[in-house]
Amino acid sequence: MAKQRAELTKLEWVLMDALWDEKQATASDLQRKLEPTQNWAYSTVKTMLDRLLEMGYVKARRVGNVFEYSPKVKRTTAVGKVVDDVIDRFFGGAVAPFIQQLVERGTFDQGELESLREVIEQRKRAGDEQ
Repeated sequence: MAKQRAELTKLEWVLMDALWDEKQATASDLQRKLEPTQNWAYSTVKTMLDRLLEMGYVKARRVGNVFEYSPKVKRTTAVGKVVDDVIDRFFGGAVAPFIQQLVERGTFDQGELESLREVIEQRKRAGDEQ
């Protein structure tokens, strides 16, 4: 059975971002794509892909004499797991203090604050309709 953990390492995120962008790729394709920023050897990329395969984040199929990899987990799902883990670990599962922390840190520009306000209003309306 595949092992899954809530968090990918920073380097696993780099590789997964490349794979999410490409939709499917061989280890050689990913190594070439990431070479300008990571300068990883083929064996490094292959080892990381094998680990991500074992963890259940990617799937592989044999095409000729190589494996072609594709994401098994959507990016939004992986991000959601990380966010859920942060909220559980640092905020006792409460979302409001998490959002408050983000707002107080000044991480939102005015457009983002307006978008957040709209999302909150939509959720309120949806709650009133139930």
